[in-house]
Amino acid sequence: MIDLLKPQYIPRDVPVFLIRSFLNSIYKIEVTGLKNIPPVGGAVLVCNHTDNLDPLIQGVFIPRKIVFLGKYELFHPEEPILKILNDQNSPFQQFPFLNPIKDGLENFLKSISNIYSSQLKEWGSMPIIRGYHGNDSKEAVRYYEELENYICDILKSGEIVSIFPEGTRTTTGIMGPFKALAAKLAIRASVPIIPSGISGAWKMSEPKAFLSGAAFKTKITYNIGNPIPPDQFPKENEKKSAKLLTEELEKRVYFLTTHWERRGQSRRFATVL
Repeated sequence: MIDLLKPQYIPRDVPVFLIRSFLNSIYKIEVTGLKNIPPVGGAVLVCNHTDNLDPLIQGVFIPRKIVFLGKYELFHPEEPILKILNDQNSPFQQFPFLNPIKDGLENFLKSISNIYSSQLKEWGSMPIIRGYHGNDSKEAVRYYEELENYICDILKSGEIVSIFPEGTRTTTGIMGPFKALAAKLAIRASVPIIPSGISGAWKMSEPKAFLSGAAFKTKITYNIGNPIPPDQFPKENEKKSAKLLTEELEKRVYFLTTHWERRGQSRRFATVL
């Protein structure tokens, strides 16, 4: 019997099947190293960040559910509309008799957003505020400490969390320097960290790639490397260990992103772009 009081979510298998079918109809995607994804237990999955396609490929081609860190705005699409409704130049502010309509719209938008946000979380996403500063430096520090504790709890509960250590997508196609957060979280949660690298996806989700035809049947390779277990982490204090582990991850991810080129694909990649 269906519990009408409990939110009803669309099973994760549905979007996974649809998105994977869509991606396969456009691109030629090759995934290697799936055996390196542990069948159970928490882990940090790191990867270079080239395009919006990166998390989609991770999420639908890896058999386990992957938890992603998403922008706060992604989980609250109603806020820009609410801002317009409550703007001082809005008709709803100038004509008070329209307030019942405004209240109804606000409640409707918030309800839809709550359902949408809950669905994203059910599929494996969690919201974070990027570049959060708060009212003062202490508040910002407190926010990031709580965020790290929250992610560590997720890892300890047995989930795989995907982190792109560059912090943002590359604008040049070249992998940028890694930040130490992923390594720090793996050390704190005492879970394996899995390097992975993606090649061929850069700019392949942009309209230009579709209009020019470059996107269609472009080869995208996603290589998953050997996990680094906690007993192989550097034996230093947390800060230094995170730095050393980050340096090792950079080397491994870079190798995984260039491995396909050593198999004779670099010329084709340059032609596509």
